Amino acid sequence: MNIRKLLPITGIVILIYILITIDLKAIISDFSSIKPIYLILSLLSLFPILIMTNFEWQLILRKHKIFISYTSSLKNILIGYFYGFITPGGLGGYTRTLYLKDESREPLQKCVSNILILNTIDYISLLLLGVIGGILVSSRYPNFFIIIGLLLVIVITLFLLFLLKKETLQRFIKKMVRYKFFNSLKEKSGLSIDSFYEDMLHPGDLFVPFIISILGWILCFSELYLISKLFSIEVPYIYFILIIAIANVVASLPITIYGLGTRELTMISLFSIFNVIPEKIVSLSLFWFAIVWLFPSLLGAVVAVSEGRRLNHYKFNR
Repeated sequence: MNIRKLLPITGIVILIYILITIDLKAIISDFSSIKPIYLILSLLSLFPILIMTNFEWQLILRKHKIFISYTSSLKNILIGYFYGFITPGGLGGYTRTLYLKDESREPLQKCVSNILILNTIDYISLLLLGVIGGILVSSRYPNFFIIIGLLLVIVITLFLLFLLKKETLQRFIKKMVRYKFFNSLKEKSGLSIDSFYEDMLHPGDLFVPFIISILGWILCFSELYLISKLFSIEVPYIYFILIIAIANVVASLPITIYGLGTRELTMISLFSIFNVIPEKIVSLSLFWFAIVWLFPSLLGAVVAVSEGRRLNHYKFNR
């Protein structure tokens, strides 16, 4: 049996175990007590996050000399949500590169490197917040600071190698194209590895997007902080923001669907510092999952179908 195929369901198993060991009636009561107006406002809170993410990506696109409209990039982000939702580890989100290629008429490899840059910038900014959170809870949980700090150093090092060392990337790509999926992409594109480095960005070009990414995470977690009041969770704002950052770092491990299970387990452990009961944490986490992952994924499914039909119509009539 291939263990790698089982990894994506690990988080689901953890979540099921958590649900078995807590009071489900309390969770149902928490959800049923939310007034419809607060549900609507919570769903609307997604859009400022999408707008900020879109703005950040547009800055990176233009530095990379890839030009598409704000509407197109927003649609692309939603498509990424959908394909990321239905694939283990969210890897399907890179299907966005195909849509970006069709929209921008740029080489596929260049589009892959652009989205890789965006995702890495967002991950580095999350790791940085996670490191600060690790310092904050180090008296109770010292390992978080050590592990996340080490991960941050590794990711930054690899990212700089990617940006500055073309030969390193070439060796990596040559290994990747041995796999059937990547090899088929290479054959279909008919382009060389050099396309990954076409108009490549300098690290200095990413300073402003990096700051926007940090602000985006803080906005996202701040909205969750406000929503936590619906579940009567009382935790100091700074602690709340940084604990959620740690939980999202743990949730980024590719062993579940968008962090289900691993996020809840981490939040239960860390919020126990403030004596928050597990039922409240699970209710908040599942509610937030529906808002920032499930809801945009459904929107992304609609956009993906619509864009698929449009592209097919364009190719048929070209």
